[in-house]
Amino acid sequence: MNRRRALAGALALAAGVGARRLAAARVDDVPLARVRAPGRVGGTFHERSGLAGDPVRGEMDDLDAYAREEFDTTQVAAGVRRFYERTSEYRTTVGAEWHRPFRTGAALAAPLTSRVEQLNLPGPREPDRVRVVRNDLYALDADAARRGGRVDDRVEDARLWVRTDVDTGEAVFVAVYGSHVHDDRRYVNVAVPLPDATLSTVLEPTALALRGRDDVGIDLTTRIGLTTRAPDHPGLYWSTRRADWRLPMHQRFRVWPADATPRDDGPTVDRERALAGIAGDGGDGGEGDADADGGRGDAVVATHEMWLYGRRFLTVRYGAARGRHS
Repeated sequence: MNRRRALAGALALAAGVGARRLAAARVDDVPLARVRAPGRVGGTFHERSGLAGDPVRGEMDDLDAYAREEFDTTQVAAGVRRFYERTSEYRTTVGAEWHRPFRTGAALAAPLTSRVEQLNLPGPREPDRVRVVRNDLYALDADAARRGGRVDDRVEDARLWVRTDVDTGEAVFVAVYGSHVHDDRRYVNVAVPLPDATLSTVLEPTALALRGRDDVGIDLTTRIGLTTRAPDHPGLYWSTRRADWRLPMHQRFRVWPADATPRDDGPTVDRERALAGIAGDGGDGGEGDADADGGRGDAVVATHEMWLYGRRFLTVRYGAARGRHS
């Protein structure tokens, strides 16, 4: 009987702690795009959801919108700026490295992400697989975005970015990209539609120093450094029809010219592997597109790291070069 009482007490204590943590994680002041899918997401989500308006060129119209005293956007390397402002001109490669002890969970989730066609990265059993992806972007239809409060009015210049595998036609990643301003800082605001839920992230862009160069790459992170103030907007969030919760996760993106090297000790990218099959087939024929190196002058590489409870579980490596859509 004493053991039963002890077990019941322990379970009640755990439930109480869990409930308090869940309540503490709930947020109501962060502008998010609560875009959900009824089931499969896929490469036609932009059409089925009614959210897509006219095609647009880039993830953003003007990188300078993120300028602030400690982030001089005029120092950003030309190729990196071009990738953000003319994203649809690029082909992208995607490779994933899953870290222990999360590989088993990732392997179990891989069939689901493939079936849903969302967050459809190479799984832990495919360490050498590199997917080649095309990028299509669409402005959000304003009426559809407002309907049912799907996109918070504070999220500005929102657009859908659909990434599809050029070989299989499967969607790899579908998300709403926008920005919002809080305390005089502009943040990148991303929403990933999932079946009846949304995974969102708010990122702060800063300069990524490069070795032996005056120009810089871009570092986007959910970490705001050591601080005594309450959690700010950067972070990852899980949204349902009922509420939004801050997740015990962090992520970081680093983007830099393919011919450069960051000064920090973050993960590296094999340039030749990342650009294999996408560089060298020329631009879209627009003014200023002709490069002596077939588009490699604007090629960029990137890393994307994710942590859960402080432990890194995923590193994604990207390459991007301008190329023709098939």
